[in-house]
Amino acid sequence: MFFLIGRVAWLAGLVYFVQGALGIAGIALPLYLRAQGFSVTKIVFISSVSSIPWFFKIIYGAISDAIPIWHLRRKPYLIIFSLLSSIGWVLLGILPPEQYLLIFSMMMANLGLAATDVITDGLIVEYSRKGTAQAYQSIAWGARSLGAVLSGFIGGILAAHKTPQSVFLITALLPLISFSAALFLREKPRRLKIKFGNVLAPILESIGRILHGELKWFLLLLLIVSNSVAVGTPLFFYMREILVFDEIALGVLGSITWVGATVGCLIFLNLFKRTSLRTSLIWAIGLGFMNILLALAIQNYPSAFAVSLLSGILGYLILLPLFSSAARLAHGSGVEGSLFAILMSVFNLGQAVASFWGGALYEWIGLKPLIVLTAFLVLPAFLVIPRLKSL
Repeated sequence: MFFLIGRVAWLAGLVYFVQGALGIAGIALPLYLRAQGFSVTKIVFISSVSSIPWFFKIIYGAISDAIPIWHLRRKPYLIIFSLLSSIGWVLLGILPPEQYLLIFSMMMANLGLAATDVITDGLIVEYSRKGTAQAYQSIAWGARSLGAVLSGFIGGILAAHKTPQSVFLITALLPLISFSAALFLREKPRRLKIKFGNVLAPILESIGRILHGELKWFLLLLLIVSNSVAVGTPLFFYMREILVFDEIALGVLGSITWVGATVGCLIFLNLFKRTSLRTSLIWAIGLGFMNILLALAIQNYPSAFAVSLLSGILGYLILLPLFSSAARLAHGSGVEGSLFAILMSVFNLGQAVASFWGGALYEWIGLKPLIVLTAFLVLPAFLVIPRLKSL
């Protein structure tokens, strides 16, 4: 058993490292789309549509729970979806840069990554024991942060010295790490009867709990907070095209943001562990408002560096209270995994919609008005928090 737990820990670490490391294409991809003549609005449209697989995370978990392959619920799916993600990046590197082909390739890459993420979470939950759950989470988030920090530096260098297609093909190698690790996973076979009704039951139960309880207010809170990402893509192109930061400089900013995120995680664990979740949410909304307005301070590279570090810290002080509250509200429901997955899927959907309207408004009103508008759109969350009585 301990040998198996060790294997799962290694697999979780590698999968989450890959998630973070996939950011090596984070500089090359938007610049590649821009070079094809796409407007910022069109770029965020392509990115938003391509992220659709992240909205259906609950489906992947439910299918792996209810429909085993060769009596195994996790390993075959990890192998299949890791390979699918790699194929998506290969297609992005070899197909012509036409809109529908770009969306198809990026959607395939996202489907593989989203499903691998959910199934790995299910594996972690399944093999967690007393005293190991915290270790698994530490390994997972630590590995993801390490991958993200490295990907910023490396991604900037690759974008500066390699063609975008070469960067995409290099990126395609990363999911093969998860693929290879899954091959060595020794999962315990389960002789379960395939019941397709088992896929729908937890989903329907979760939807019922959301509609008839205070979770509907938390869902509204998630949608409001998700508006904060509206300035992300416009800010990237502002720094690239107006402030003329090169690829390496942008990569460093991405890495330093993740360094800040790691610091923010440590601050949250130390300062908010004795604070009620409702109080933490109030702080999160206030910090979120200030975090968005911080973008107004970006005038040159030193200010961008400082803002990126501080935004990374504040980002985790905003997200961790939200995720912790989601876990608390889902606890004891009997469908914890499905309910949490639905909440996070809606949050991902809200972010995609916000990215789209943010990109559209940027080309109409400019960056500074967009930043101010986005900041004030987060404030109604203060009115929703009192509705969450159980926090």
